[in-house]
Amino acid sequence: MQHTPSEDGQTEIETDITQTTNEETTEQEEESSYQENDGQNDNGDDDDGETFATGEKLQLVRVRFPGNSRPHTFLVGKRSYTYGQQVVAMSDRGLSVGYVNSFPYEISYHENMGKFRPINRVASEEDLILQREHIHRERDADIMAKRLIEKHNLDMTLTHVEFTQNGKKAVFYFNAPNRVDFRTLVKDLVSELRIRVELRQISVRDRSAAIGAIGVCGLVTCCSSFLKNYGSVSIKMAKNQNLALVPTKINGVCGQIKCCMKFEDAVYVEKKKLLPKEGSIITTANGDIGRVYRIHILIEQFELITDQGRKRRYAINQYNPEITPPKDYQFPRELPFFQDETQSVIGLEVAEQKTADDFNQASSLFQDDDEQDDSTYADDTSSAEETTKPTQQASSATQTEDGQERPKKRRSNRNRRNRNRNKNGGSNDSGPTN
Repeated sequence: MQHTPSEDGQTEIETDITQTTNEETTEQEEESSYQENDGQNDNGDDDDGETFATGEKLQLVRVRFPGNSRPHTFLVGKRSYTYGQQVVAMSDRGLSVGYVNSFPYEISYHENMGKFRPINRVASEEDLILQREHIHRERDADIMAKRLIEKHNLDMTLTHVEFTQNGKKAVFYFNAPNRVDFRTLVKDLVSELRIRVELRQISVRDRSAAIGAIGVCGLVTCCSSFLKNYGSVSIKMAKNQNLALVPTKINGVCGQIKCCMKFEDAVYVEKKKLLPKEGSIITTANGDIGRVYRIHILIEQFELITDQGRKRRYAINQYNPEITPPKDYQFPRELPFFQDETQSVIGLEVAEQKTADDFNQASSLFQDDDEQDDSTYADDTSSAEETTKPTQQASSATQTEDGQERPKKRRSNRNRRNRNRNKNGGSNDSGPTN
């Protein structure tokens, strides 16, 4: 087997496997006919999808298939689907059973989107039974493949197995640090399973997304639940958030940096622009000159060591980039003493008052609307009370045996006192009796 240089190592692997599988199946007439039928399915006899006019509104939904780390987008059409509903649709590996992985959403079509397919149908009981049968076959194939990998002493880790094309093709996913020569492994797998075999090398992130796992937060990992694109994180994002660069803290179950680092990175970047840089020498609004040694991004505060040896904490309103120390100013190399004054925050009252003023200003915009709504509600309530008043007056009277009406007796504090006095033998603790 010859290896040609390519930018995508996965493409090389798939090509080599196809060649090896074809060599194996040509020796057996029954197996070659099997592949011929499957090749027709791979060419896409099913609907390739359709295009639309630019700007046309489309109702779409995402579907994720077992063993596939990325969701696929489909047209909703006239049907209605719920989140988590099992459906049958055309994936990149053939017609498969998947589940709806998003709520329906609407977008405007443009040419770069390509073609869209509709969902074939809602998964029936027969489809689910067939899927469960494939799961049992996948477990048996997984055990057999691990045994063969150990037999051939290959430096690869099998992650999971997937049967596609109605069980006519088996895809084995694995991780490996380097390129692996698995020609003998493919031959053994084909002879054991008697179907088409394909091996795909994937990354550790793809493994976690395909198999699924529980993160340190106690929820399902983001890559296996809702993320469409994952892995675009860097160590710089952890530094922006002032996190300790400890692998056990910043890495996920896949051993790579957590994808959720990206969720709040934009907030930290924007807030960090408003604060001074650590190690810089600045002049605060109250006239202190010193070196910044710590910043608190979320609460928008920073700590400073002044040239007099005092450690102080300041609110963000005490920093102005336009106010700089004198040109010839040099921060002293040694300080005679340090005095910690970080218990109080300088300028915090001003910052809190500004926040309250902004809140009151925003609330005043809705005050007129609220008053109008209250007046409308009061008018409706008064009209409703006028309607129900005669009914309440009629119900406050009861009929005696001879048909005469008399008002209902209402309990009062006076009646309760009289009742208590009778129980106590005519005495009343609250005061003298007549």
